[in-house]
Amino acid sequence: MPAALVAAFTLATVLNAATAALAWRQRARTPAARALAAATGSLALWSALTAPQLVRLPPAVHAVLAHASFAGILGSVVGLHLLFRLVADPHFQPGRAHRAHLVLVPTAILLAVATDPWHHLVFAAISPLPGPPWYDSRFGPLFWAHAGWCYLLLLAADVRLARAWLTGTSVLRAQAGTLLLAGAVPLAGNVVLTATHAFSGQDLTPLFFTATGVLAARAVLRGGLLRVVPVARGAVVDTIGDHIVVVDVGGTVVDVNPAGRAHLRLVRPHLPRDPVGLPASEFLGPRALGDLPGGQVHYALEYRPGVHLDVKVTAITDRRGRPLGRVVGRDVTDLVQTRRRLEELRAQLAEEAVRDPLTGLHNRRHLDPVAAGLVRGAGPDRPLAVLAVDVDHFKAVNDAHGHATGDDVLVAVAHALAATARTGDLVARTGGEEFVLVLPGADPAALARRAGDFHRACAAVRVTTPAGDVLSPTVSVGTAVTTDPAAAFAVVLARADGALYEAKATGRDRVVHAGDAEPAHPR
Repeated sequence: MPAALVAAFTLATVLNAATAALAWRQRARTPAARALAAATGSLALWSALTAPQLVRLPPAVHAVLAHASFAGILGSVVGLHLLFRLVADPHFQPGRAHRAHLVLVPTAILLAVATDPWHHLVFAAISPLPGPPWYDSRFGPLFWAHAGWCYLLLLAADVRLARAWLTGTSVLRAQAGTLLLAGAVPLAGNVVLTATHAFSGQDLTPLFFTATGVLAARAVLRGGLLRVVPVARGAVVDTIGDHIVVVDVGGTVVDVNPAGRAHLRLVRPHLPRDPVGLPASEFLGPRALGDLPGGQVHYALEYRPGVHLDVKVTAITDRRGRPLGRVVGRDVTDLVQTRRRLEELRAQLAEEAVRDPLTGLHNRRHLDPVAAGLVRGAGPDRPLAVLAVDVDHFKAVNDAHGHATGDDVLVAVAHALAATARTGDLVARTGGEEFVLVLPGADPAALARRAGDFHRACAAVRVTTPAGDVLSPTVSVGTAVTTDPAAAFAVVLARADGALYEAKATGRDRVVHAGDAEPAHPR
């Protein structure tokens, strides 16, 4: 049995030393690494000093080792206390009184241990035995005071951990739960040994604390790399709708809020449900993971078609300015969609402003500037034709059948004109029963044909009145052509209006071309 215990303590020494070295290498990444290194390094010392005490040694040597082991005991307890506090609150910084307490009490205990041969308040007596455990130690009041202080110090940190476990997120709950279990191992182990009188009175406390150190290391070390405790939980809350991803300085995802998880499940369904522990490069680009000039970068990004992000990357540091990681967010898809809807609405309103609400044709506000531009594009090889169209006897329709029927006639005529127009033609209602058409590229011969087409299309219109009567409205048409790019549209339109007046004055229901001596009767 003693040989097996010596081997166990030797293994504990190696395991604790290796864990301390690994944690120390990661000390720049989080204060938790320093606390873990201090705790496991002290456990290595405690285990190394305890192993020789399991074999027969001269009383003086045994007493020196027993007293020296207090350095490892106190160092491991203080280190675990700080580690637990840092996991419960990543921004924890012991105040002046707290630091003094953690230094002065252990120092006082070590002074009492060093002077114990003169007052025997730590060990009342250390008596040799004929067999294992070779020495019987009777403890004095300072030993029990020291033991009580150690367990109370751990209990104070456990209370903070329990609070974090109750209120924290999944990653924090997992870490806090592991450390709560780790902190309970020494107390539970000693209670079992005392109740069962196992191991012939050997003190296995260093082994129990080694189990605590291993579980604590597992809580903050993952896959050989430091898994930082959530570094910004005070600012990243679960209730906000922004997508928040917290990344440590090594590029590992250490926290994601619920909105962020939902977003990642949507855009990266192949990723694990819990992205914590994954490389952030799995779903964040180099821009989000690169340098942070001024501690923050801000840019817009279409993460995938239809999904827009207003990305704000903010560096997180501790109170000493050391980097802890970065926070990345947020989603603005709804905002972008809202802006697009507003832009569409603005465009719709702008379009409605240049549309006649009754017929849906463009109005005079649209006609004048567009037609003026078309005139400037005219030339000898690209004539521009203008048609002025007026519904014949429209007032009589209103008087006999009502304005609603008159509106129906206007809509029917407008649809006939629009249906006969070609791509590039401009059709507008300029007021009342008057319409204007602009035909780019129509020379006089083409204009004569097309004017006839418009006239015949309107002649085919039939409108049924509420009384059941069927109306066949007719239109008069005046036309004009220009090849002068310097001509004013108003002048060309006035010529077409003059031809329209001639058509109405000579009997209506006909087409007259400006400059014709006689009206051109439709065929």
